[in-house]
Amino acid sequence: MYANLMLVNNKHEDAIRTYSQLLDKDPDNFNTLSQLIELLRRAGRIKQVAAFLEKAEANCQRSNLAGLHFCKGLFAWHTGDPIQALKDLNVARFDNVYGQQARINMVSIYLNPAKEMIHSSIADTGYSTT
Repeated sequence: MYANLMLVNNKHEDAIRTYSQLLDKDPDNFNTLSQLIELLRRAGRIKQVAAFLEKAEANCQRSNLAGLHFCKGLFAWHTGDPIQALKDLNVARFDNVYGQQARINMVSIYLNPAKEMIHSSIADTGYSTT
């Protein structure tokens, strides 16, 4: 919650540090790990997630496999491997906690696997506001 407050106040580096400290204490906290993945993706430092995923995989219990696969799917998607992302998210889609977001991410991958920016401008469409 403290890290979320820092995000609201645009203190991204402090939020990253807080999430990292939380994951050092509890490496298989997949809610925190998924938030860190999104934050590091926005900061352009997604490659740093690999170390956290390795720690989480080493400490993961069987009951938390859906969370691990959800986080691995997010990481694979953001590093440009949509096939592996779909495989991991498919494991997580039946979970009560991560299932809904896993399905949403899977649909996003199916609709735009290359993560291309899809946009149009008024000049392209010929529409005017007057």
